[in-house]
Amino acid sequence: MILKVWRSFLVKNNSNLHFYSMKRILILFLLINTICYSQTKTSDGIEIVIKKARLVDNISIVGIRQLKVKSNELRKVMIKTKIKSKPDNKVKLSAFSLVDTINKIRYRLADYKGYTGFVGLPELIPFRKSKIYNKKGKEIDTGPPYDRWEKDYFDNYNKEGYTNFEVPVNFGTKDNPQLSIVYFGETDYKKFTAELFFTVLVKNTGLSYELYYKDEKISDIKF
Repeated sequence: MILKVWRSFLVKNNSNLHFYSMKRILILFLLINTICYSQTKTSDGIEIVIKKARLVDNISIVGIRQLKVKSNELRKVMIKTKIKSKPDNKVKLSAFSLVDTINKIRYRLADYKGYTGFVGLPELIPFRKSKIYNKKGKEIDTGPPYDRWEKDYFDNYNKEGYTNFEVPVNFGTKDNPQLSIVYFGETDYKKFTAELFFTVLVKNTGLSYELYYKDEKISDIKF
């Protein structure tokens, strides 16, 4: 009888211990998700989830990263996001910016890769802000195209008191440099993963940043 009661006590308490352990694991899982991921819905109905943010190799060509940063004063940052928008209001990539609130610097999106799955080529959509020419005066049509109809939104959302930071890309040679700012157009995707790359000043990489879409803050960013 005593043995039966003791066994019943163990079963009951083991069940309670299992319940509390599962409850603790569930709370921990929810807490980790809250810390790791940030989800925002903009005023025009675009949902943006931050999956991760980290420093990446300046000259890495793993996957498809178009921009190679050669300056020792700059560091490349990648912010991985999940984005969902409406067919009549797709994301304008050039409207993204990374903001350093301490030093009052607003960084332009420097590189982008978008995809909906692991099959097929990713979306890149870079454009030059200005025309470039060779030594003979002929317009260079290699690399990102110049398209005056593809709007650049970066300057539409300037922040008062902040300096815009953008790095021209040299499409020429060392002896005949042909510089142009590169921006990114409107995506064709409605629901996709977007890897957003920014080049920030090395001396400021330890700070907290803010990711903006147009004039709306999406999330605090730490890398």
